Amino acid sequence: MNLSRRGFIGGIAAASAPFFVGGCKSGSLPPRRISPNAKVNVAIIGCGLIAKSTNVPGFLKDPRCRVTIACDMVKMAPNYFYGTRGGNFGAEGLTNKDGSVRRDVCGSTVIKNMVDKFYGDKACREVFDWREVIADPTVDAVCICTPDHWHALIAIAAMKAGKHVFCQKPMSLGIEQGKEMVRVAKETGVTFQVGNQGRSDPRFRLSEEIVLNGYAGAIKGATVCIPGGDHWTGHGHSPEPAPLPEYFSKEAWELWQGPAEHFEDNAYIPSIHRPTCWRFNSRYGGGMIPDFGAHEFDQLQRGLGTDLTGPVAVENMKTDLRKDNDVFSWAGKFSFDFVYANGIRVHVRTIDKAAGFPRQTIFHCEKGDVGSREFKGVLPAELKNFKESDLTAKDKHLYAPKNGHDASIFHEADFIDGIIEQRQCCSPCEVGHRTISMAHIANICEQLRVSRLDWDPVAEKFTGANADAANRLCVTPYFNGWRI
Repeated sequence: MNLSRRGFIGGIAAASAPFFVGGCKSGSLPPRRISPNAKVNVAIIGCGLIAKSTNVPGFLKDPRCRVTIACDMVKMAPNYFYGTRGGNFGAEGLTNKDGSVRRDVCGSTVIKNMVDKFYGDKACREVFDWREVIADPTVDAVCICTPDHWHALIAIAAMKAGKHVFCQKPMSLGIEQGKEMVRVAKETGVTFQVGNQGRSDPRFRLSEEIVLNGYAGAIKGATVCIPGGDHWTGHGHSPEPAPLPEYFSKEAWELWQGPAEHFEDNAYIPSIHRPTCWRFNSRYGGGMIPDFGAHEFDQLQRGLGTDLTGPVAVENMKTDLRKDNDVFSWAGKFSFDFVYANGIRVHVRTIDKAAGFPRQTIFHCEKGDVGSREFKGVLPAELKNFKESDLTAKDKHLYAPKNGHDASIFHEADFIDGIIEQRQCCSPCEVGHRTISMAHIANICEQLRVSRLDWDPVAEKFTGANADAANRLCVTPYFNGWRI
């Protein structure tokens, strides 16, 4: 790859332009195929705590693949995810007394060192710009762990380059982005796994199969409770800018923002740009409804048998959305209902344990409640001994990972299964898109500050009152020369 680092910044370099133009099948490479006894070479794009604590360990324990690249514009930084300290730290403050890296310290160097220690060599490369990864002919698959505003661009570029994609949730920042990701995934035929590891969990699958096949009787409704809050790290709501942290060079800051609209004078605003805060600003993330709805709505969809469709309305929207929503764009508390074509109503609200609403996805059925509450299975007494082996040949059987890869800790292994066997896996692109579209539908209702919106899941368009305004919000704007 002969492009200089500076050549990557500030829009689209001529050599990389094909990666950003959708709709041209002739511009796509065939999916990477793995020779017998060869390893799947995986590049990690985005080296925060999700990569460090979840995905990289998942790939390292699978002997059929090898992590070859750690890509991030930041080499090493404190508070890079779930941070609590703030401020500009140099490298001297990043390690524990035993020499290990602090949990909140992340970056490409941290991932490289982690990978090299596991393999016993120094072969893992650090890469500054993700486009170099896409252009690298040795890379078979990418794991995208960036902030949400990058997911669609990187995933589409990777698919068009023939690389298989593991994309962290929330899969997209908007509905039209997701539709394009689905189109390209079908067009290219690559294996695509959404990082919704709960879909690999047999405990959730059993509950969903019980509901799907009517063993608990007819479904009367459902309740979903997910976390609220408009920030996690106590940085407040101030719009005041601050100097760039030491770990961000000017080039790195430009690349981190990428297609997101700059604030005035390209400001770094701690209340928005410190780690975790970005997910609560609409330029970079969708707040808590997509962040946790990606898990809970997925369970809901499987149990209802609506993986490839969705509700026909969102209504009764109530939120505490702030007026200064250019800093924190999403509500901290919310409640609303999804309505399906068959009349089933799903109530979604923020967690309130004191009021009896812990984190949960519960189907209210004739024989009692079925689902999960605080990660524990919930079944009626007469079904407490029901096992997956009790399903009959006539029943609907949900996808179960192969080769013993049947638990959330094997979600990466299921992805490798799909690559080697040239098929889709547990959480494919279109399913992930339909799940996260539900969150986007709710967010758009929240943004418009209306009580109800009607949705056509076939056309994937809003209808009825406020439809024009709502459909405009399906499109995520791109800035700084970037485009799909």
